[in-house]
Amino acid sequence: MAIQSLCEAGHCRRDRRSGEFQPRTAAPGQRLCQVCRDRLRDDLGSLPALYEDCGEVLSPARPGITERVSSGRARQGIRLNEAALQARGDMIPVLASWAGTVIAERRVGGPSRREAGPLAAFLARHVDWLAAHPAAGECAAEVRRAVNVARSALEPRPAVPQELGPCPVGDCPERVLTVRGPGQTHAVRCTAGHVLPPDRWLLLSSLA
Repeated sequence: MAIQSLCEAGHCRRDRRSGEFQPRTAAPGQRLCQVCRDRLRDDLGSLPALYEDCGEVLSPARPGITERVSSGRARQGIRLNEAALQARGDMIPVLASWAGTVIAERRVGGPSRREAGPLAAFLARHVDWLAAHPAAGECAAEVRRAVNVARSALEPRPAVPQELGPCPVGDCPERVLTVRGPGQTHAVRCTAGHVLPPDRWLLLSSLA
C-alpha cells in the first residue's frame, strides 16, 4: 500500500484549537494538496494587480497643503509608503527567481518582460509543475508572503497629525494640525477645536 505524503505548504491548514498545523494529503504526483495548489495559482493571479496598487499609493500627492522645508520654501511631497515600496521591491525578485527555475529545469522560453504581469502569468501556466517540484512548499510560501506583504501595505493606516503652526483664530494659543477624516479627506483644526476652511490655510504659512 502506497504511503500518502502530506502537503508541503507551511500554511496548509492550522488546527483552530491547538494552533498546530495539520497539513492535508498532497494531490497525486504533487507535493501540495489541491487547495494549496489552487491557492498558489490564485496568489500568482493576484500579484500583478497588487503590484500596480502598491504603485498607486506611491504616486505624487494631489495638490493641497504643501510641506514646509528648512529653506522656508514649500514643496509638494510624495506619499512615501515604505511598506508598499518594499512590497514592490520584493515581488519581482520572487517571481523572477521561480521563473528562472522553470526556464532552467524545463528548458522552455521565458516571459518577454521582467515585469509582474508577464512573470506571474508565466508561472501560473506552470503551476502544476511547480506544485510537484521538490521546492513546492518554498515556492508556495514565498508567493503567499509576497501577497500578504502587499495586502498589508495597502491597508489604511491611521494618519499621523502634522503640525502646521499657531492657531490664527483670535487669541487662541493652541497649535493647528492637519488630520485625516472620513473618506481620506483632510481637515485642518487646532487642538482647541477651531476648524479652518481651505481659504484660511494660506494664512498659516505667514504665521509659521
